[in-house]
Amino acid sequence: MGISTRFYWLAFAVLAGFIGWVIYQAETGEKIRLFLMVESLPLGDKLGHLWLYGALAFLLNLSLQLRKYHCYGLSVYRGSLIVLVFALAEELSQQFFATRTVDAGDLIADVIGIAIAEFLLRRKPRARKGINEDKDQTND
Repeated sequence: MGISTRFYWLAFAVLAGFIGWVIYQAETGEKIRLFLMVESLPLGDKLGHLWLYGALAFLLNLSLQLRKYHCYGLSVYRGSLIVLVFALAEELSQQFFATRTVDAGDLIADVIGIAIAEFLLRRKPRARKGINEDKDQTND
């Protein structure tokens, strides 16, 4: 594992920890300053979802060395799929908490963020030190 891959894993872990802390605060009903600031911005919550889940997918994909999953002619980065499943599970789990509400808009913002990460990573130069795009898995 190269230094850049370790850095991506560390950055991913820090961001995932931050998102976990935000989710915990929301589920306990805490009104922290961050929430108040985000609520004061137009579409602040949706933009937060877009940026956080997009960045999470971006970092996880780099950590996984841009490995892809192929199925029925589609090719998707594994990290994007993992973050998408997490986002879906997290959003649907909100129905079990009195302090949370399921919001399709949040999930749409998550998906847009993940899609932006996919787009940006696909536009990156293929020859990146420490990242090998040939490590793909095919399931047809």
